[in-house]
Amino acid sequence: MSRSNPQENGTPNPATRWFEWNGEDGVIRYYDKEKQERVDVGHDFGFVLLDELGSVTGWDDASGSRIYSNEVKDTRQDVLVVKSFKGGPLVEGLYKAIKDRVNSLGGSFTTNCYIAYKNGHGELSIGSLRLKGAALGAWMDFRHEHRAELYSKGVRIVGVEEGKKGRIVFRVPVFKIVDLTEETNNAAVALDKQLQAYLATYLKKNKRDQAEAVAAHVGDEEVAWDDEQPVPPITDDDIPF
Repeated sequence: MSRSNPQENGTPNPATRWFEWNGEDGVIRYYDKEKQERVDVGHDFGFVLLDELGSVTGWDDASGSRIYSNEVKDTRQDVLVVKSFKGGPLVEGLYKAIKDRVNSLGGSFTTNCYIAYKNGHGELSIGSLRLKGAALGAWMDFRHEHRAELYSKGVRIVGVEEGKKGRIVFRVPVFKIVDLTEETNNAAVALDKQLQAYLATYLKKNKRDQAEAVAAHVGDEEVAWDDEQPVPPITDDDIPF
């Protein structure tokens, strides 16, 4: 905080919608806070990747509330502070050191893709697409194959593939690289500048304050997003950063 920037510490997250992949139905969905209901948007979903951070999400049966953490750039160096909305602090540390405890508590490593998506007015807005488990594995395979194009073109989910692990049947998104118009790319670049200004402030906070900032903009939706099916885990080699 300073005289020229009095709102520095209170800068809100610029994402306007928080999307998640539902592995049971094979759709993208988000929680409408005003209507207090889940909204499915199907799997035909296009976006422009702006940036990518890591976090932990899930459901804490002990407290009956969502698990959340701060968002980090590098899981090998940045500490994750994991909490649940009603149960308080759960565990903290580097992901490699706490992953077993995270999994036992009902949490999963989650990549938070900050994206530009078309809102209902046909304009681009900043959003978040959170992927974990098998969906994250599919994203990482796609990310590795198209590394050079991820930040110059767009991405579209064009289908769904079904998988099975033991008795768990799950569905994962099929991603495809798509071309962008110059106008769309320029609009995405402008949104990314807004996002990076926020992240520059956010990442300067201490880890516990980062976690509280996440709690403030995500909120406990009192919905067990992961209650339909267990999430097939990914291996350490799949962790993107």
